[in-house]
Amino acid sequence: MIQLNSNFKKIISTSGINFIFRIFGLGTSFLTSILITRLFGVGTFGNYSLVFALSQIVALFFTLGIPNTLIKIIGNHNFNNLQAKKLLLKGLKGALLFSVIPIVFFYFGSEFLSTTIFHNTDLKNYFFIVTLSLPLFIVHEIFLYFLIATKNFMKYNLFMFVAPNVLLLLFLFLFYHNGFQNQFTFLAYALAILITVVSEAFTIFELKPQKESISISTKQLIKTASPLLFSGLFLYLLNYTNVIMLGMMTDENQVGIYNIAYKIGSVGFLIIVSVSTIITPKMAELYGEGNLSELKKLTHNATRLIAVLSTPIVLLLIVFSKFILSYWGTDVVAGSTTLIIVSVGVLFSAIAGNVDQILNMTENQKILRNITILSFFINLVLSYVLIPSYGIEGAAIASLITNIIINLLCIYFIKKKLGFYTLF
Repeated sequence: MIQLNSNFKKIISTSGINFIFRIFGLGTSFLTSILITRLFGVGTFGNYSLVFALSQIVALFFTLGIPNTLIKIIGNHNFNNLQAKKLLLKGLKGALLFSVIPIVFFYFGSEFLSTTIFHNTDLKNYFFIVTLSLPLFIVHEIFLYFLIATKNFMKYNLFMFVAPNVLLLLFLFLFYHNGFQNQFTFLAYALAILITVVSEAFTIFELKPQKESISISTKQLIKTASPLLFSGLFLYLLNYTNVIMLGMMTDENQVGIYNIAYKIGSVGFLIIVSVSTIITPKMAELYGEGNLSELKKLTHNATRLIAVLSTPIVLLLIVFSKFILSYWGTDVVAGSTTLIIVSVGVLFSAIAGNVDQILNMTENQKILRNITILSFFINLVLSYVLIPSYGIEGAAIASLITNIIINLLCIYFIKKKLGFYTLF
């Protein structure tokens, strides 16, 4: 039986609210994919998915690891609100300075990427939109993690799951009814993020900010963030490598079908990320206090809760895979096997628990970085071998094997460094 203290009961309550918002976000995300698939075509959704994956990977890289570092430093040092905002400004300054690099790359490399790498000239206009919107994606990511770090979970939920998704749907309807096609689906997303970022800035910052000083410089912040950058980046790459590989080795229809199946399979992550979002700052706080016994209890309770609640969701996805996919169209039902494979991987992650953030928040970020880099290259090789023969199922198998490897390695090092397993 799970023993619940008052802190964990509060975490469950907050996680429940976060879960409701995530359900809303997931529902609008599915509605978005259905709209693009049915109104603009599955090929357009394939292009949208591919460019979305690439832009998010690049944006994540040029956040420089600052998002997770905000959670870690603010939690470990118990920064007050003014100190936290000062740290945020230093992070924004560093990230935006480096964002010039991908902007130049996409501006001058759009034709090379579209014609030589992906053999799809339609992507050129998508990449031009990426050029203009990358700074927005970077700032949005940093703002969201700042809200987590300062435990403003309601604002986080609104700006993560409600505002951008609702705005995206509105812009998609607007563009469709005005006869705009193809790349305007991604422009709709960029405009949604623009409005969201402006709203976040007005919410976080005062018009007349008070003066506050902290001992951490922008250079020190970036140096501290670098291990977290690579672990976070390669974790993200593990999720989207297969989309990119499929874009290079198959056509946009296969990319679209795979991405729909992957999104649906990822429903099982709802519980994992809902609990993770709430407990990560608490993990950093407990570790900063040297309270490993409470950290162990928190980890065990959270992992058991995740496993119990995630299992029925995953089983439903497996049993009703074809029925669920039929809502996206008869062509998409071909992704049922892919959906089942992805769901099995999610179930394994649920049983393992919040292993990546445990390592990140306990000064073991370099270990996680090494695990994720190794796993990324394993996934790359497996995808290269399996996709030509098995298509989207091969991509899903590669993802499943890699997911099992990364979770087992994380569990091993948590036991070695902290002295406990995540589940018991």
